[in-house]
Amino acid sequence: MDNIQERLDDFFIVCQPIVCCSDTTSVDRYEVLLRSKQHNRFPEESFLWMIEEDDRNRKLMSYYHSALTKMICNDSHAKFALNLHPKQLQHPSTWQFLDSIAFLKENISIELTEHQCNLGSPEERKLLHMYLTNLRKKGFLIAIDDVGTGQNNLELVLNNIAVIDTIKLSMSAFRALDEKVLLNFLSSWLFLSETYNLKVVVEGVESERISNELKQLGVIYQQGYYHGVATNLIE
Repeated sequence: MDNIQERLDDFFIVCQPIVCCSDTTSVDRYEVLLRSKQHNRFPEESFLWMIEEDDRNRKLMSYYHSALTKMICNDSHAKFALNLHPKQLQHPSTWQFLDSIAFLKENISIELTEHQCNLGSPEERKLLHMYLTNLRKKGFLIAIDDVGTGQNNLELVLNNIAVIDTIKLSMSAFRALDEKVLLNFLSSWLFLSETYNLKVVVEGVESERISNELKQLGVIYQQGYYHGVATNLIE
């Protein structure tokens, strides 16, 4: 399938709540997730094909623009976290898109995904820092997604700690760890976040027991099936 419109027609958007579990549980914002109508999952092959070239990426950004404006029109108080692949930050069309939604920066934050994108050299790391700094200057809050997987490691977080607001960790990424070891691992990230005034969101929360253990640890921002499945907020 090489036709751009065919791929776009196969896409749809769902949103999963990120909740704040303090005295009461409330939705902090929704993560915007791309899905395939044909396979009902993230359309990785089509997505990577779309972002490979700037012209294709422009069409994808236009698709996101339409979806985001519709959802915010439906609820002007709702907040959304939009995933961006590091590759997309290299395209002029992404920055044109970001300029076009800058007036909605109170409603939209950016999540940098964990995908590898040839950003390992010192020069490339400086380039990524410049991209994230520019995002911050435009007024967008920035989250580093799936910390501890892919390129989103401790080094990347520390190199950009002055411009990011949130780190996200996934329970599913570390499911093989003993639960006590996992909680100690999360405690280390919590200590770092408290030191640098960052928000921590833990994804993959699938039960009340895990949610309560995380709250006892101090993790009040959570995401996962226990708190709500991804749903269509456009229709």
